[in-house]
Parts: sequence; C-alpha cells; structure tokens
Amino acid sequence: MTTSNWMSRTPDIDSLNICELTLPGAHNAGSDWRATYPIFGPPRHWLACQHDSFHAQLNHGARALDIRLRYDAKGEGPRKFVLHHNGHTNSRTLENLVNDVNSFLKKNPDEFIVLDFHSLDGNDFDYQNFNNAITTLLGDRLVPRVNQSLTLQELKRISTTQRVFAAARSHSKLDYKVFHDKISHKWSGNGITNPDELRQFIEHVMKNPPGTWNSWSLSATSYTALGGPVDIHNELNEWFDLDKSDWALKCNIINVDFIEESDLVEFCRVANVLKAKQRTA
Repeated sequence: MTTSNWMSRTPDIDSLNICELTLPGAHNAGSDWRATYPIFGPPRHWLACQHDSFHAQLNHGARALDIRLRYDAKGEGPRKFVLHHNGHTNSRTLENLVNDVNSFLKKNPDEFIVLDFHSLDGNDFDYQNFNNAITTLLGDRLVPRVNQSLTLQELKRISTTQRVFAAARSHSKLDYKVFHDKISHKWSGNGITNPDELRQFIEHVMKNPPGTWNSWSLSATSYTALGGPVDIHNELNEWFDLDKSDWALKCNIINVDFIEESDLVEFCRVANVLKAKQRTA
C-alpha cells in the first residue's frame, strides 16, 4: 500500500474538513531513534517514540505530528527551537521539521498535515521568534485559522499550496490568524500504561468522544518503566480494524508510537471513506 499520498489518492474524502477526518498521528514525532541524544541522560529507548525522521513519518502516512519544543538561545534561526521528550532534548530542531514538511509537500502537494505544537516549553520560550519562524518558513503552506471548517475540496480550490494546519496554545505573540486552537489531547493521565489499561481508557473515551467542531487527539500509546515506549501494533490492529470496532470512525487524530508498524494508516483511510459516504447518504 502506498502511504505517502493516501489522502490525494482517496478523492472521496475531499467532502470532509480537517476536524471531521480520522488522521493517523505520530506521538512525540520529534523524538526518534535516528536522532542524537545527550550522552549524560536517559537511554535512547526511554525517549524514542518513532523510528525515523519527520519526513519518513509523513511518507509512512502520518498526517498529524505531535511536536514538543524547548527554546535554546544559543541556537541559530529555527535551530533555537529543539525537540524534546519530557524535557530531554535531542538533535531534532524546528529547522528539521519545516525542511521535512516542505520537502514532503513538494512531492505530495495535495496531502494535508496538522502540526500539533503540543507544548512550547521553558520560561524563556521566545514566542515572537517562533511565530516569525513558522510564518516565514511555512508561509504559503499555512491554512489560515478562518478556513479550518472548509472541506479539503474547498481548500484545494482556494490554494494549491495551503496544506498545513499549525495549532498551538494561544499567546499574545502568536498570530491568531495563522495558528489554530490548541489541540485537546485525550490520554490516560498515567506515564506508565500497559496495553490493557490503555484499551480500557480508549473504551471510556469512545463512549462519549469529542465532537467535530475542533481538532482533538487520542493518545493510543503504551509505556513501561523499564522499556520506555512500547510497540503495540498488534493491539492497534485489533482495536482500530473497521471490521471489529467503530473506534476509528469516532476519532479525529489517533496518536501512536512507531507509526509504520501497524495498519493504522489504512484503517484511517477506510474510516474517512465511510464518513464521506455517510455524509452523502
């Protein structure tokens, strides 16, 4: 299955907007096995939630990237903003992110990406500098906040380049015309979560999932004290298979670790086709 352009090769879903879609998301997208981590710090297996770079995640079908940034005054330009997992930084920076997004969209111009700036951390975080970096480096890629409710088809008619939704907690230094509302995360609340506990948590959320008036994400991740992030692709394939449950139909963004390991992308694609059919029925 080709995952790099799954949205554009499924034109039926163009009748949906970004909040109505079911999107495969990469949890802690900036903490991956190929990044470099400080020698004096937690071992890599406690921190890495993805196998490869942002570009690889997008190629594997991720359409929402969960981004957590810290500010490094010693960096230059967009390298002042460094990716981290629970405060532990690595070699990935905002420069890597925007370069990978631009490179991916150059090859796949009709895919849509949500950049979920889940946390912008540190008392010294330079919001003005961050705002300038995003608006300058992603400029014509950004979907304006006012257009959030438009369908993919309508967005394509308006622009051939606006394909990125940048979401962050509101701040006086962030351009409200550009940045969308902070994406609400549904997660278990426990840093250590085994698959059975995770399944119970998701069952609870699915009984009364959020509506489609704004984007939200479900954290479908498992973590152990000894091993760190766990590859639960078998469980994900069981839980989100459309033949076995309607969970995928009830979600907006499904955040997972190691995005390419499961069949989540295909489940999301099929769920979106079903949603589009329901709309026209």
